[in-house]
Amino acid sequence: MAQSTSYPIRCPQCKGQQDEVLYDSIDVGKEPELRKSLIEHRLNAVTCASCGMTFRVDKNLLYHDSQAGWMIYWQPGDPEHPEATVRDFDQVLDDMRSVLPSGQELPEVDLVLTRMELVERIFVREAGLNPKVVEYAKYLIYTQNLDQFMPETHEILFNGQESDEEHLAFVVKNREDGKLETLLQYKRDTYQSLLELLIQEREVSLVNQLFPGPYASARSYLMQDEI
Repeated sequence: MAQSTSYPIRCPQCKGQQDEVLYDSIDVGKEPELRKSLIEHRLNAVTCASCGMTFRVDKNLLYHDSQAGWMIYWQPGDPEHPEATVRDFDQVLDDMRSVLPSGQELPEVDLVLTRMELVERIFVREAGLNPKVVEYAKYLIYTQNLDQFMPETHEILFNGQESDEEHLAFVVKNREDGKLETLLQYKRDTYQSLLELLIQEREVSLVNQLFPGPYASARSYLMQDEI
């Protein structure tokens, strides 16, 4: 079930402070309506009692689909400098394991650093795709099209709504103006071939070198590589 806590929240407009109950974790397998609230920006939204401004509070959130058996942990951070957040996540996993019943294993938990990454990862998981292979495909798209899509200026995102039986869809977002510029189609057969290659031992070492921990991001890897 969902878990929530009362927090003191300060309005960004009038600076007034009030206590608000915000979600710390949700289980969309048991409460599917919370998924819709998250996608529609209504989850952890606050209306200021003083000036009436409505704003969203971005905070740590555990997204759990108990029916599918996976979790995504959103810890707001900088994708270009994820090291500290990844280190903190190790303690988060330890805390989660400490409250499990004896003998129960922790489901697979992905780490994301932005709200956009959270929504994208939800679509990736719901589509039954391997997140690291999807990021590897994005890495290939970046490196083969650096004259058009630089990781400093463009972000490639999986688009589950435009994907079909033959193609995976990716949308290219311009980070400077926030506009969506291009829709790319990636053949599912190519993804499947890539998946089959990556599960071989000699290829697994490559993908794990690119994305060795719980945080997998082609753009973050390329930005760090540039640094």
